[in-house]
This record gives sequence, C-alpha cells and structure tokens, in this order.
Amino acid sequence: MSNFPNKQFEGVLYTFGHLQPVQMKVPLNALGSLVIDMHVAFGCHCFTEAFDNVVHRPDHRYTYQNELRAFDRLRYECSLQLPRLMQAMLQGTIYNADESYTYAAHITLESIEGPQSYSIFFNLKKDKQASTPAVRMFVKSAYLKPLVAKPNAQNWRFVSLAGQIAEAFPPREKKPKPTKKKKKAPQGLVSAS
Repeated sequence: MSNFPNKQFEGVLYTFGHLQPVQMKVPLNALGSLVIDMHVAFGCHCFTEAFDNVVHRPDHRYTYQNELRAFDRLRYECSLQLPRLMQAMLQGTIYNADESYTYAAHITLESIEGPQSYSIFFNLKKDKQASTPAVRMFVKSAYLKPLVAKPNAQNWRFVSLAGQIAEAFPPREKKPKPTKKKKKAPQGLVSAS
C-alpha cells in the first residue's frame, strides 16, 4: 500500500501501490562485497502536473499533503515503470540537475508509438539514522522529457555517487604537498686586497 490516496478519474480507479517506499541493496563493487542500503520514496509529481484552472477540470484535482496538483494519466502510465527503472539506474549514469540529480531512460508506452525519453529527478542524501553506510532517495518528479544536460554537466556512475554520499568508501589519504626548497642567495665574491 502506498501513501497516496487512490484517484477516480473518468470512470477508472487509479491506485499507487507501485509507488510505495522501497528498500534496495546497492552493490558498490563488481564482486558485490561492498553493499549499502537505499531507501526510496516517491513524490506525487511522478503522476501529477501543476493545476491550471484554464486547462484542468475539477475532476483532475489531486491534493496530497496540502498541495493541489492535477492528475495526469500519461505521467501515471509512465510511473508504472519506476520500480524497474530504479533497478536500471544502479547501472546507469546520472547528471547534476540544479541542486538534485537526473537520470534519463528510454521507455515504451501502450498509448504512444515508439520509445520515449523519460527523465527522473531525485535527491540523494546520507541516511544519518542508519548504523551502517546508507542513502535515502526521494524521487521528486518524473515525466517524458529528453535529457537536457549542460555540455559540462557533472555526471557520475550512480553507484559511485551513492557510495560517496553514504561515506562507504574509506577517505582518501591526502598526500602532503612537496615543500619547495628555498633558493639560497648567491654568495658575494670576496675580493683580495
């Protein structure tokens, strides 16, 4: 059961069991000998859009935690793939996206022909309550959109960033900077008199 109330829309009941919080194991190395826990939670922006009185009817209304949004059937259809994409992301590359991160995948939908670009926006933070290295992911939003990363956008392998944030890797030893030897002042010539 998810935290989201069901939505009746145009004669269909939409449920959100696929967006219930989930615990995942994240292997940080190829051997699987270094693994951290990741708690994943989803936001209602994964299946809603900004409510607009001009565009949306009253039956589009979806309120969650005092935020009024508009239920979006296409975003909902895409969100059904989020559990699978969370697993795929473990092997993927993510990009910096204005104080959060983004991951782009290609998905296929019954309602649209051909593969579609689907972007997932999320926060990733150290789980300070865990007794071992762990992270918490909050998927803020996800919708059809090609990856728009700046040419010099910082990117990481997901597992590298998760391990770094969880502080699962030993800190790198800082090598002392070599000290520069001071040049000796030239000795003055002594003249014989």
